[in-house]
Amino acid sequence: MKRIWLSLCLVLCACGSAPQGEGKIEIDEDWTSPSTSEYLGILVTPDEVIVPVGSSVQLEALGLKDSRETVDLTDAVQWESSAPSVASISNGMSEEGRLTGVSAGSTIIVADFDGVESVPSRITVTDAGLDRLVISPSSVTVGLWDTIKLSAEATFSDGRSSDASGQVRWITGDGSIVQFGSDGELEGVGIGSTTVSVEWDGVASDPIAVEVVNEVSTTSTDLYIDWVSGVVDDGVVEIIVSVHNDSDAPVTGVWVDLFIDPILTPTYGDWPTWYHMIEYIGPGESASVTMSASTAASSHDFAILIDSLDDVDETNESNNLYEGSTDDGAGSTGGGGAESDGKANLIIRYAVAFSGDDETEYWIDVENVGDALADSFYVDVFHDRAYSDEPALFEDGDAYHFFDEGLPAGETAYVTVVVDETCSDCGSWLLIDSYDMVDESDESDNTEYYFPE
Repeated sequence: MKRIWLSLCLVLCACGSAPQGEGKIEIDEDWTSPSTSEYLGILVTPDEVIVPVGSSVQLEALGLKDSRETVDLTDAVQWESSAPSVASISNGMSEEGRLTGVSAGSTIIVADFDGVESVPSRITVTDAGLDRLVISPSSVTVGLWDTIKLSAEATFSDGRSSDASGQVRWITGDGSIVQFGSDGELEGVGIGSTTVSVEWDGVASDPIAVEVVNEVSTTSTDLYIDWVSGVVDDGVVEIIVSVHNDSDAPVTGVWVDLFIDPILTPTYGDWPTWYHMIEYIGPGESASVTMSASTAASSHDFAILIDSLDDVDETNESNNLYEGSTDDGAGSTGGGGAESDGKANLIIRYAVAFSGDDETEYWIDVENVGDALADSFYVDVFHDRAYSDEPALFEDGDAYHFFDEGLPAGETAYVTVVVDETCSDCGSWLLIDSYDMVDESDESDNTEYYFPE
């Protein structure tokens, strides 16, 4: 059975109507199976986005059927903004779903189709400047005539970040090797290697490497859940799962299913409460998925099943299921994780640099010594810089790495940053969480001065 893909795909409650709430799905205690009405619900994508004042972004409304097919209803729905003075959205001919930022603030966008109302989409309009663009994944290998969805994240001067895949301009270094469709959909059209990047409002991303091969090689693959975080806080249940690809080849199209308060242990083919596709996981890499829903309960049991349609041929199928509780906090697939009622705290545990061939490569180990998950953060290197000139928050380094895989409490991230300059006997400043994206118990230990011995 083939599933549809959505950037944020939530299964709606029965009877074909979406529950009310600000950008979250309500968990239906009596939910058993999808309804037999034509549409289970309407999903607006992107579901959360930051739009600069005066800028526009195209939203789409997708009708979700019980056959797991989607129908583009963008031109057929009635669009509505809860605060038109913040962001207006058009119902005009050929402009349906076009949203424009009017003034700084927040609004909720909904789309209605014959009485079926969409999951609310939270929109933030900002007057902050655009500072950074980062493409994910950081490198890609794709087969000839295959497609893969890339994403671009924008970080603004106030520290907030948002998916900007539909707002940026996607650029290929060689159009005879790869070409772009809408919103970062890349297709391999010729054998070879090139780079791709994005631009928006005068800001350009670092390029990522793309290789197109005749056929992506198959190898012994094992997908497993390397960690899970589940919490209930202020009426919202949030579950984050990281999936690891333990192989020498990339894996595409990995389904992740979430079951809230399951009665029986889920198995392949069971209908989940929530599902999402991870488009691409590089060899030896991990990718994380965040699932959130509004809830009246103080805690939930849940189960995670990866590769839920058994599309990937794995050497070990026994490690694709995780069962836990939000009371457990964050843990590994062994279950019974540690309490996670505090804050994260990131420190630089180790750093070393190697200079040569017109570049300097920094190896930086970042450890989370706090009590909670650190979702995503930047690691910046200020190369050949005096000890007296310590960098400040929101200052861009000479090179940086964006870590978005999620770093659980007690774990270490091994980060590599390359600066296109050599310097064998000069000092450099290292700064983690440079855009203050992680709420830490100690914000004073994020810098370190490195000098080669």
